[in-house]
Amino acid sequence: MKRKKEPYTVLSNIAFSLKTTWRTRKSLVVLGLTGTVMRVALPFTGILTSKIIIDELTARVDAGRFCAVAGGLALLLVLLNYLKSYTDHKIDNDIGSNSIFAFSHLATGKRISMDYELLESGANKTIFDKAEKALNSNHTPANNLPRDLSGILVNLFGLALYGGLISLVNPGIVLLLAFSALINWIALSLVRRYEENTRDEHTKAIVKLRYLVNALMDKSLGKDIRMYTMSGWFRMNCDRFTVEVQNGESALAARQAGAGLAEAFLVLVRNGAAYAYLVYLLLGSRIGLGDFVMIFAAIGSLAQWISGLVSRTSDLLRASSELGDLRVMLDLSDVSNTGPGAPLPPADRAPELRLEDLSYTYFAADSPALEHINVTIKPGERIAVVGVNGAGKTTLVKLIAGLYRPTSGRILLAGRDIARYNRDDYFSLVTAVFQDIHFLAASIAGNVSQKPPEHTSRERAAECLRLAGLEDKVRTLPDGMDTLLVRQVHDTAIELSGGEQQKLALARALYKDSPLIILDEPTAALDPIAENEMYRHYARLTQGKTSIYISHRLASTRFCDRILFLDKHCIAEEGTHEELMEKGGKYAEMFSIQASYYKKGDTHE
Repeated sequence: MKRKKEPYTVLSNIAFSLKTTWRTRKSLVVLGLTGTVMRVALPFTGILTSKIIIDELTARVDAGRFCAVAGGLALLLVLLNYLKSYTDHKIDNDIGSNSIFAFSHLATGKRISMDYELLESGANKTIFDKAEKALNSNHTPANNLPRDLSGILVNLFGLALYGGLISLVNPGIVLLLAFSALINWIALSLVRRYEENTRDEHTKAIVKLRYLVNALMDKSLGKDIRMYTMSGWFRMNCDRFTVEVQNGESALAARQAGAGLAEAFLVLVRNGAAYAYLVYLLLGSRIGLGDFVMIFAAIGSLAQWISGLVSRTSDLLRASSELGDLRVMLDLSDVSNTGPGAPLPPADRAPELRLEDLSYTYFAADSPALEHINVTIKPGERIAVVGVNGAGKTTLVKLIAGLYRPTSGRILLAGRDIARYNRDDYFSLVTAVFQDIHFLAASIAGNVSQKPPEHTSRERAAECLRLAGLEDKVRTLPDGMDTLLVRQVHDTAIELSGGEQQKLALARALYKDSPLIILDEPTAALDPIAENEMYRHYARLTQGKTSIYISHRLASTRFCDRILFLDKHCIAEEGTHEELMEKGGKYAEMFSIQASYYKKGDTHE
């Protein structure tokens, strides 16, 4: 299997990790370096103490000197042990926790700030899946890479110190240990390469299994699972993908076990040979007892340093590879203008909106979702966009809202291409209410303002609730506007009915008070009469705004100044309700079919 090229070098990932840690908590970098020294200094001082004590005893020094030397060494060991324990905690816990938070913060910040089109595009699905796996895997780079780096430095320092010490007796011992380490490295490299080459397939299985588990945890699916006896389907697929994940992990574990067995055999051979040679030197009186004890301990420690270096380096390369997956997501480039933009038109004045030869094609789609849309919406005009499912209505409003960028053509607001505005500044001019309304796990007032309490005008929030028709409901609540929403987070939260959710969405739109209003079927869950009343309520309260309404119920948009009927991804008909009915085209045909369902006495097979 051909090995895939990593997107970033190991040194680049190490630098990125250290920079992230330094930016969040500089003290952890300093403590990490200190701990690296302590992890070598303490064991070395321990074996050096053994040599010194034995040498003092064999030299038959007086009791005062012996006590002074032994006491001084004991105090030094206590101090080093304290420093090592403290820095170990920082390296093993604080550095990992800080890194996890820092990388999660970067990933979350990227997802909420990047272009929505990048977030939604199928072209980036694999990138997001691999980035999420990197943050949640057992070898998460956020946690392991800084610690692996510290471990590598520890083993390098130990290897240099102990190797130099052993070389004074016989450099061949060091070469023997190094050769066995090379074989171990090759075994671990094969394991790591297998993991890298199978990561994409393994990630896909994990993503599918996670989807099923999350779906089963979603209480909104509970009714469908029971009514349509879907439990068998879920069990079958959960079992299937669980087996796939387990098989992948078992195959990797088997290779890791093989590498571990090879390492154990090498340890037996190399250490046995080294110890035998050291005993030979002692019995031949070529080294003293103190040197024998010190070198004997140093050989065992050197073997550990070498094994640790091989293991830690392999782990660091694995963590670096996964950090590369995360950085690919972090480095996705926005296509919108997120820098300085053109001056915005006045927010208190309804803008003109002009679409010029507008077309859009989704990733991997065979045909455009919209093509050659040309229309001018006058300041303060109310436009209805209707049509069959799949005609491109939602795509059109996402383009106008600035969530998508046109494949070709352009959108002009107040005579200027919206691509020239700063993306986030442009969002401030648009209020959009979509079909899938979501609320924050916050108070009602916070959901109206979409701001933290200290930046929420309670008077304005109360007025918007009143205008939206939700004031009476809020008055009946013990905590009023401070009542919490989203029961999954707050035990005391309430749940609003469908109509109440629509009213809260209206209050939220009124609070933002943008000059351009877009409603993308937010009332689809309501009955036709309730939807018609809600749309008219919107129109009344947003008088003077440039408004775009989308509905699959044609009668609900008769109050609009103009209707755009989309068919086959373009504007097929345009005019008022009366003009389109008189024309007798597809709009009139669809309206007549829908109206027939509400005529008294009509039945349909």
